[in-house]
Amino acid sequence: MMNIRIIFFLLLAMLIQVSTYAQKESVPEKGFVSWLPAAKWEDALLSGNGTMGAMVMGNPFKETIILNHALLYLPNEAPVIPPDMTPYLDEIKRLSFEGKYQEVAELGVKIWKDTGYGEKKWTDSYVPAANLTIDMPASNVKNYRRMVNYETAEAVVEWTDQNGTFSRKTFVSRADGVVVTQIKGTAPINAQISLHQHPHTWEQNGLIDSLIKKSQTNIESDLMHYHVEYAKPHSHSPDGYDGLLKVINKGGEVSKTKGCYEVENAQEVIILTCIEPYKGTNEESLLTIQNRLNNAGNDYNALLNRQINSHGELYDRVSLELNITEEEKEMTSETLVSKVRVGTSAGIMQRQFEAARYNILCATGTNPPNLQGIWSGTWTPPWSGDFTHDGNVEVAVSNLLNGNMPELMMAYFDYHERMMNDYRINAKQFYGARGIHVAAHTSTHGFNNHYDETWCMEYWNGGAGWTASYFYDYYLYTKDKEFLKKRAFPFMNEALMFWEDFLTMGADGKYIVVPSYSPENNPLEHRWQNCINATMDIMIIKELTRNWISAAKILGLSRKEIQEKEEFLSHLPDYQISKDGVLREWLWDGFTDNQAHRHASHLYGLYEVPDQDILESEALQNAAKKTIHERMKIRKMYQGGEMAFGMCHLGFAAVNMKDKATASEILEYLSRFYWTNSMATTHNPGNLFNMDISGGFPSLITRMIVNSRSGYITIFPTLPDDWGSGELSGVLARGNIKINCIKWDEREVKIQLSSQNEQEVTLEIGNGIQLKNFSVNGAKYKIKDGKLMLYLSKDKIVEIEVSRLK
Repeated sequence: MMNIRIIFFLLLAMLIQVSTYAQKESVPEKGFVSWLPAAKWEDALLSGNGTMGAMVMGNPFKETIILNHALLYLPNEAPVIPPDMTPYLDEIKRLSFEGKYQEVAELGVKIWKDTGYGEKKWTDSYVPAANLTIDMPASNVKNYRRMVNYETAEAVVEWTDQNGTFSRKTFVSRADGVVVTQIKGTAPINAQISLHQHPHTWEQNGLIDSLIKKSQTNIESDLMHYHVEYAKPHSHSPDGYDGLLKVINKGGEVSKTKGCYEVENAQEVIILTCIEPYKGTNEESLLTIQNRLNNAGNDYNALLNRQINSHGELYDRVSLELNITEEEKEMTSETLVSKVRVGTSAGIMQRQFEAARYNILCATGTNPPNLQGIWSGTWTPPWSGDFTHDGNVEVAVSNLLNGNMPELMMAYFDYHERMMNDYRINAKQFYGARGIHVAAHTSTHGFNNHYDETWCMEYWNGGAGWTASYFYDYYLYTKDKEFLKKRAFPFMNEALMFWEDFLTMGADGKYIVVPSYSPENNPLEHRWQNCINATMDIMIIKELTRNWISAAKILGLSRKEIQEKEEFLSHLPDYQISKDGVLREWLWDGFTDNQAHRHASHLYGLYEVPDQDILESEALQNAAKKTIHERMKIRKMYQGGEMAFGMCHLGFAAVNMKDKATASEILEYLSRFYWTNSMATTHNPGNLFNMDISGGFPSLITRMIVNSRSGYITIFPTLPDDWGSGELSGVLARGNIKINCIKWDEREVKIQLSSQNEQEVTLEIGNGIQLKNFSVNGAKYKIKDGKLMLYLSKDKIVEIEVSRLK
């Protein structure tokens, strides 16, 4: 008997060692390991395919996977066509010119209320679709861990108990359009599986009861069916949605009990789940998701291989190596987030770069990322979890082009094009103008329903022009002339038509923007945010007009049409420098800049392609640099401060101004203070789940290593001093150029690139590197003013090597 016991315990010890070894072997090369289940939804493991999201809490025996869908904004109030404000425009302008900004703000509110509009309306809120729960017999846990593999989007939970070693893997398949969960173990699997409504707190009872008419789970044939009907659907929302769940067991038995599937003694369990909204009848949507479940098959490895070929292919296009240490590689996410508060490093930033890129990829597909990406674990998300167009969405998508996922920008373009009729109504109702007006906040509809005396976003008119810049930037990156002709130029044209109708000509022959708005700031003279000539508006109009002219020349429009736009451009006001030496945020007398603010909207001309006027003026460049430094003062007081995406904008501007010290400082703040234990990002230091900087962080790093505009590429515009060696591969530059690799150390820099069209490009290498000992293979070149003038052939690889040794 003693020998049998000894043998048993030896075998058990060996089994534990083998399982632990196997677990260590499965640590993802790109991803993270965590040693604690999520205590709150913000720390859940994330997976997504751009249409559905999954948040895995990671509890071994009572698992909750919160499911989301990109279109499920809970309808609350029906969208309302904005009131006709055109009869009041002359009065609004008169009061503005008289400096009566309070009266303008109060008049706006009065107009809306007098027309029966009522109180300010928020957008429909982005909320959870359902909870998938998996209950397994409780036991004593050893060797617990959870992790995410960025290359497969698998969220994995592993543990050992006295029965054996178990793993539960979940990913949202981009290839098959289903949520896949696999449970395996060295012992039989017993579990109860259910799909049902995400719980709410008691004080939310009234809200949920008023907005959800029906929520029920039934098991029909071989599928579990979760059905939801909305109580207040409207013209722009679904009427409800359905979720179907299928259980595939290998070995053992599956039975139905009390609205659950009960699995007993299985060797492996695969759960396939799919959610789809419906309008009117749900027959077609149910058939769609039923077919998805049936077509997915029953083999986890086959599902995973298709995921690797879709999600994985997108993710692996770009890689960054920053001399990461073994310690930094092996840090759990909890250790990383805790340690980084004290100080960051290049290796930690590499891990954050990989995490942020993953978050945005998972969140982009049907729509661009909203404030929370594609995830929500609350019925009352901040700012409705909507699309906020005065900076948030733009930062979230800012890495899609330079990060070599240009096809994902279609989600951004598709969303805006679906809203075009609403945008046209906004322009007509507010200003009697042609063209389009993009509201600051949208979700299910595009009407501008957000007004306020202080936050008077009805007067923010820059949204359409800002959006148009990304349509044109897509062309600059891809050189897709068909896209330019059929999608970009029509959108740009409508955005510009609005300004042509809206602007007021001043006595000096310069256009005046009135009313105007600089998100979300006010001058020091008063608290009212409505104003005249916000610099951001002027920058947007100039950029839009110049882009229109460039596109018109490419598309062969008449010289007369182009001359008309050139004449229009000539009447826009010049930028101004204050007596303090900074860019003025409002180009109007009587406004003093308020520097202690989270936005820096008057740096808009340096967010992406630098404004031509700034590029051509040393004085404006110096003023821009000083503006960045002034806006950083409040950031330094509050560990980076609230609204992290504003830090990204400051960082983008610093890169364009080649201000290495400030760009590096901003990157350090973003690295240290805005991460959760699941490697998600936050809006404020340490709190408020938000995906903006998951786009902005990798975009900023990419720009610090390689930045571009048409015909011009800068290598190392602001490379941090402590990044002595590294490698960035696979990113894109404007001009349909792929940067296959930039590799550097203390001895040399190696650059490999290729262009998909024949062109001439100026290549500048910063960081104090001089073109003395260098070689160029694959292209003709000459040196001018210390820069390489490259003559690129179509699809030919160009290799450049520069020695750093003096």
